[in-house]
Amino acid sequence: MLKSGFTNLKNLTKTRKYDLLACLHRKENISAKKEEWLDNAANPFDEESVVILLENASNYEHGLTRLDLQQKYLVEKLKELGEKVVLTGKKRKSMRCIFSTKMKLTDRNRT
Repeated sequence: MLKSGFTNLKNLTKTRKYDLLACLHRKENISAKKEEWLDNAANPFDEESVVILLENASNYEHGLTRLDLQQKYLVEKLKELGEKVVLTGKKRKSMRCIFSTKMKLTDRNRT
């Protein structure tokens, strides 16, 4: 769950990060707020280090007890992002089923 949350986090920031880096590469100015975002939120180093710490722990629960408050917050954040990926995947699948059922019903009505 944490790995999928971390992957989702990277994917969410990827496009915006590369757009801002492209602006800087072209020597365009970006706002201080965007610069701050690039320096902090766009670099998920802390999140990645927590995932690695928990992967290398002898067991997950023991690894959690060794984390500080900030790291525990990051674990919760990654769990939420991981759950969103799972829920989104299920929702897409069910919407696809609904759409294909509607299409079949529509095709029957035409004949």
